[in-house]
Amino acid sequence: MEKIIDNSPELFSNVLKSPQISALYNDIEELTELLVIYFKQGIEKGEYCLWFFPDELAAEIAKNELKKSGVDVEHCIVSSQLEFQSSEKLPKNITLLKSAIKELAEKGSEKAFSGGFAGFRTNFDLKNSGISIKPYLETCRKTSEMLSFENSKNLTFLCTLPLDELSGSTLLELMEEKSFFIKRKGKWKYLGQLEGQMELENVLLKAKRDAEAANRVKNGLIMNISHEIRTPLNSVIGFSDLLLEGAFGSLNTRQSKYVNNILLSGKNLLEIIDNLLDISRLEAGERTLNYEEIDIANLIKEVRMSLLSPASNKKIVVELKVDTSIENIRADRTKLRQILYNLISNTIKFTPEKGKVTVSASKKEGMLEIKVLDTGTGLLKEYYEKMFMPFIQADPSAVLGYGGAGLGLYVVKSFIDLHEGKIHVDSKVGKGSTFTFTLPIDSKESSPSGGV
Repeated sequence: MEKIIDNSPELFSNVLKSPQISALYNDIEELTELLVIYFKQGIEKGEYCLWFFPDELAAEIAKNELKKSGVDVEHCIVSSQLEFQSSEKLPKNITLLKSAIKELAEKGSEKAFSGGFAGFRTNFDLKNSGISIKPYLETCRKTSEMLSFENSKNLTFLCTLPLDELSGSTLLELMEEKSFFIKRKGKWKYLGQLEGQMELENVLLKAKRDAEAANRVKNGLIMNISHEIRTPLNSVIGFSDLLLEGAFGSLNTRQSKYVNNILLSGKNLLEIIDNLLDISRLEAGERTLNYEEIDIANLIKEVRMSLLSPASNKKIVVELKVDTSIENIRADRTKLRQILYNLISNTIKFTPEKGKVTVSASKKEGMLEIKVLDTGTGLLKEYYEKMFMPFIQADPSAVLGYGGAGLGLYVVKSFIDLHEGKIHVDSKVGKGSTFTFTLPIDSKESSPSGGV
């Protein structure tokens, strides 16, 4: 039988005495609701709470929801009882994973002890983790139990898993977990290991089927509409090109200007559609990489050539600085080309006329490091995280007049994550930005890991 628990801060009080708890969620709203309950209980118990979040927007939402639940968030942050921290990738190697969890638990326990708090609690999210779920949960549980025994402070780890990413076999593995939560009929419920096993299985499988069906409908709709738009759009772009080339007779200055505007608008719309299709494929679980040997210098030149038109229209110089000693790398050519195209086109877009864009490539500590530097508008540090989120413009006040749907950099980060690479940005308002990303030169073609 299931044990129904009200949605209150005491939700986790009835869990079997284990420092590691697991939960499934359907969407970001359910995850946020669960974490608010979890951390509110920790705050009321006087524990030090470390909340890992995927991006700045998620952190703001979390703070607002905590406030709504009655928590004085500002006081908790100032008193160091509550801390928000951007999530990082989990190592797939079990030994490294154990060390990472142990290090986090030790630091949390030390801070709880020095701050006079009653315990330490934190969370891990396994979205896009690319690791085997059961070994991870076992490692997390054993490590936390050992450290909890060694310390007088209470340790609690909440491991959350998105339903739409779990296979049927993984769901069956989760049946063995002792401390497990899922939302059903509007309430979070705790399901014991030995009770309601068949019903638990049915609940999980039904919830997974519902989540997958909703996701398929959404992605299918986006992909179908995108394909339907592409067909007439390609005709618009193609005939605009022919008109500008004078295939049907010469155009006067005004006609050339208007046709050129049609061509540029068509290409911008096509870029948005391509990014939408990429996102839909990612959401649909298409995360495979087709590795091949790539001459990085030639690929960068190829991308530069494809962007000469928008650059020349603004009289922007695109300079290449590629280290000739770089050997070929193993990567997915299509996705790597999209990464470069989106980054360079983005810098051209936000660089004023007669500016400069520099693309450099070098080898650094066994990794390929590519930098895309511009003399553009730049942006404040507070917008760094937001720029890699879908459908969000980093700084709305700065991007007015530039257009775009806020998809390009999200696709860039997603494709870099698939290659097990990293990306970061340095920027100064009025002086420009530098995007730097690294990729393994000799990839082992393993499954990509994701964030905690």
